[in-house]
Amino acid sequence: MNIAFLNPPFRGTFNREVRFQAVSPQKALHPPIMLGYATAICRDAGHKVDLIDAPALEINEEQTIERVAKLKPQFVVMLTSTASVKSDGRLAKEIAKRTGAKTVAVGNHATAVPDDTIKRGFDIVAMGEYDFTIRDLAKAKKLEEVDGISFKKAGRLIHNKGRELIKNLDELPFPAREFLPNEKYYSALYKNPFTFILAGRGCPHQCIYCAGPQLMSGRSYRFRSPEKVVEEMKFIKENFNLKSVLFNDDTLNVNKKYVLELCDLIVSEKINMPWAAYSRVDSVDQEIADAMKRAGCFLVKVGYESGCDELLKSMKKGARATTAQARKATKHFKEAGIQIHGTFVFGMPGETVETIKKTIAFAKELDLDFVQFSVAQPYPGTEFYNYLESNGFLHFNDWEDYLDDCGCIKPIFEYPNLSMKEMGHWIRQAYKEYYLRPHYVLKAIKQRLTNWNLMKTSLRSAWSLLHYMRE
Repeated sequence: MNIAFLNPPFRGTFNREVRFQAVSPQKALHPPIMLGYATAICRDAGHKVDLIDAPALEINEEQTIERVAKLKPQFVVMLTSTASVKSDGRLAKEIAKRTGAKTVAVGNHATAVPDDTIKRGFDIVAMGEYDFTIRDLAKAKKLEEVDGISFKKAGRLIHNKGRELIKNLDELPFPAREFLPNEKYYSALYKNPFTFILAGRGCPHQCIYCAGPQLMSGRSYRFRSPEKVVEEMKFIKENFNLKSVLFNDDTLNVNKKYVLELCDLIVSEKINMPWAAYSRVDSVDQEIADAMKRAGCFLVKVGYESGCDELLKSMKKGARATTAQARKATKHFKEAGIQIHGTFVFGMPGETVETIKKTIAFAKELDLDFVQFSVAQPYPGTEFYNYLESNGFLHFNDWEDYLDDCGCIKPIFEYPNLSMKEMGHWIRQAYKEYYLRPHYVLKAIKQRLTNWNLMKTSLRSAWSLLHYMRE
């Protein structure tokens, strides 16, 4: 059987396989690695496959349809998202019309609201972890036989039994990166071009806004063996011209024993490949930070989220995720010599202009290498979305309202004491106050004068961010 896997065109460098699905104000393009897993599984099962990343290839809808049609597929698996689902559905209809293929929607939005997704123009929705669902779909005689899908039959929506999460992640092949334009993936944060790698899936924490664990990967952390992860790092280094990898796990170092074993193996196997990872403030000590640095970690993305302990509680960040602990975590990474990219989110329950100002001041106090300020995105199916909806705080008419004219996140909710206009203003103000400080500008120039690759990507990022700052 022929199966095409597609990250559809939408708003230029729109990223779907990220935590906040949008065009980054700081300009970045990320690889659709989860699509890559499903592609590899179907390839290994003997199917003829193609993986098309339209945003990276910079191809429009017509060019995308032409490439899909060359494969003469029976199924086209399309990654979708909340903001893009209308556009994706229109494209799905056209693909089905022109190729005769059945279209399958995957991703957070499709999982949360399969009825809405099918209504947009898709034939089937594969919910949650769809790696093996697509393989099973390809060999099934009847759709009713496949766990984890929804579909329409005789005008009626049918929801099959849910698919269990994959217990043994080591049975997964490496993602089919050979189909991707790997040289296209970049970010000012990393050594480019870069790719994603996963040491595990899921997250044991209860944050109300994070869609991945609530919809796709579960509230526990399932590990791949350190040996399998290191084998993949070797494979990447030997087969692709990539300069670094990002561990796209929600929190790589959530388990101390595991991360120390992984770091020791990376060192003993002499991988010598720069890498970055996500971290929480309560999942690091000096031993972990030093081990990560020895193993090649040059940057961590730390979810600080707020400078107010009350808001950290309201978003269910966890008992140990406090501003005091955030200062300790920052000290550990700085002493290890690892750069820090801090993420902060505005709009959690209880947010006011005063708490936003407090968070901006806290970010400046921490004096991080890079920052990201975002308005929280209430994705359907998350606890945060349900909270806003039940209290009448949501204000949007269409899924496309999630984005502004540039494809960046915009507020679609407000509180009695904090308006959407105020949140939009303070996001831009936060970037101005942080990045335009003389101290930060001098430090950034010094860093980049000795790193031409960082200079090039930073100029692209800075130009995009300056444009975004203009209200």
